[in-house]
Amino acid sequence: MQTNNRLRESLVVIICLLSMISCLAIFMAQQTNQYDTNFFRMQILFIIVGFIAVFLLSKLDMTFVRANILWVYLAMLILLAGILIPNPLVAKINGATRWYQLAGFSLQPSEIAKSMFIVVIAHFAATYERVIWKQLLITWSLAGVVLLLIMKQPDLGTTIVYFVSAFTISILALKSSKLIITILTSLVVAVSGGLYLVVYHVHLLEKIGFKSYQFRRINTWLDPASDPNSFYQVDRSLKAIGSGTMSGSNSPYVYIPESHTDMIFSTIGNQFGFIGASFLLILFMLFIHQLIIAALHMKSSFSTYVIAGFAMMFAFNIFENIAMTIGLMPLTGIPLPFISYGGSSTLGNMIALGVILAVIKCDDTSLRRA
Repeated sequence: MQTNNRLRESLVVIICLLSMISCLAIFMAQQTNQYDTNFFRMQILFIIVGFIAVFLLSKLDMTFVRANILWVYLAMLILLAGILIPNPLVAKINGATRWYQLAGFSLQPSEIAKSMFIVVIAHFAATYERVIWKQLLITWSLAGVVLLLIMKQPDLGTTIVYFVSAFTISILALKSSKLIITILTSLVVAVSGGLYLVVYHVHLLEKIGFKSYQFRRINTWLDPASDPNSFYQVDRSLKAIGSGTMSGSNSPYVYIPESHTDMIFSTIGNQFGFIGASFLLILFMLFIHQLIIAALHMKSSFSTYVIAGFAMMFAFNIFENIAMTIGLMPLTGIPLPFISYGGSSTLGNMIALGVILAVIKCDDTSLRRA
């Protein structure tokens, strides 16, 4: 019990520090005068609302949640399917329908639904972990419907995040090392085949619903000279980070498109240099480390799967966002967790934290399923 309490406290402290860095970085990003909106003030509001959500969700009884898991899944489907049906609340921005809009505020349901998705997949993985074929059939049938709904928005980056979370839970739930090796090998082959199609046969992928702009980002990542306009954002990001030197740049602010959202790591690297960027990375590593420790300490399979799913979700988001700002990964539009500006992403991450705290609190033999 004392270990669980320490884990909960350390996670909250780390998120408090990350929230303060978020506000400071957004304030610095606003100095470029790209927008008229006061994002700094808005982010403070989002964080306050987020911590209220953390407090409320940390009181959840996960046994009750599991008893009503089908209702959780149904609510998630309604939330995600609702934006695909034309209605006054749906906002179409840049050809994508990813947001609900009401009274000047927008909400991206895929950010809010992440926690519901991980809890649902973890529940069925734990429930059927003794019957592998049934476990894989049920979990991936449920996950497949959700992935298709997100792809229809379209939102490839978020779809990958959902897939990675579900895949992590599935791998942990499998008890056969041979099956794990087979699945991992198949995944490597599938990814390699996908990259081959992107480079040489894009038209085949477009026929099954993928968008050309998604592949343009990958092609630009592989060959920046092929499309200098698409590489512009990454080029500005690299210059900003490079000019940050050891402790931050003394020169005027470097213009970075979306410097308060997707490219906020570039702002941190520019304004606080190697030291500031390293401090942020250390906080992220501590956060993921604490999640891994929590997953290993859990008594029930369900608790382990939930926390491991969140750990991989956050780790993938952090890696992808930072890697794309320095040109190691293609641009995807995935925000930096707890740092990037955004009501939906901030609230979604805080909801995840609240669920994690609830799982740690409720972890005991009562959560175990035969």
